[in-house]
This record gives sequence, structure tokens and C-alpha cells, in this order.
Amino acid sequence: MRAMKQLGIAGLLAALMFFVSCGGERETSDRPEKITDEPLTQRQQEPDTTLQEVAEVNIRAVGGETLESMTYDQDTIQVKVGTLVKLTFTNEGKDPKMIYNLVFTREGYSAQAAQKGGKAGASGNYLPDSSLLLAATPLALPGQSVKMEFTAPDSAGVFEFVNTYPSETPLMKGKLIVKE
Repeated sequence: MRAMKQLGIAGLLAALMFFVSCGGERETSDRPEKITDEPLTQRQQEPDTTLQEVAEVNIRAVGGETLESMTYDQDTIQVKVGTLVKLTFTNEGKDPKMIYNLVFTREGYSAQAAQKGGKAGASGNYLPDSSLLLAATPLALPGQSVKMEFTAPDSAGVFEFVNTYPSETPLMKGKLIVKE
């Protein structure tokens, strides 16, 4: 009887050791090991433009040997509301002083945008404050092309574009017409 008792105890111990040793891997937690005071940041999601209408627009600064004669080769651009506009701006100026950009503003604000862009200076990239801006290209040096993308407003209307780099370029302006 004593042998059976010992055999039973040995069997229980063996079974217990088997279950304990087969416990598998250590359980992991989804909780971070350290709690920090860092704020959560949300990753910016790229808008889905798969079904969005796209308009490819090419505008050139052309016109001559003097600052006063420079102009955009188009004075009107027409797109539909909500269109993704892929713009290429090429500066065909020859003189090193012929540095230009293309800034889109609400109608009636192009002169103010040009003035405020000049006051913003190089540190502000010659751009007016954002309340006047719809979109803007980077500055283009003579012979340089720059590209940008923006989405046309969601409502029909007339907007303007102008050069905001300080220079005598009264002809460098135009209209962006957004249609339904």
C-alpha cells in the first residue's frame, strides 16, 4: 500500500511538473513597458485623390529683357471645383534679378498679397500671411521650373494669381476661374 501511495504521489508530481513546464511562452502585454508624458501624435493621412479630377497646368514667366515687360504666358486658368491642380511654373527670365513666383489669392486681394509678400522678405519667402493665400509656388530663379499641387476651392468663384517677389512686374497677374 505504501508503494502505491508513493507511486500515486510520484505520478501527481510528474503530471504537475508536466503542466507547469508546458506553460508555453511568457505572456506578453499590449501595454507599453514605460509610461511617458509624451503627447500622442496623429500621423497625417494623405488625401485619396484616386477619383479626384486632375488638371495639369503649365505657366511660364515670359516676355523679355526688362522686368517691366515680363508677364505670365496665360492670364486665365479655368478648373472645376475640387480639382487637383498640378502646376508647373517655368521662369524664362534672363536677368539674375528676374526671380518670380505664382501666388493664388481670393479675388481683389492680389495687390495686397504682392505688397505683403514684399514686406515678408526673404525670411518669409516673399509670401503674404496665410489668410490671403490659396496656394503658392516656391520662388523660381531665371531658367528654373518649380512644381506644386493644390486642390481648387470647393465652391465656384474667381480667384487671382500674382508674383509677390519685389520687382517692377505690373503685367504678372491673372485669374483662376473655378467652375461647377
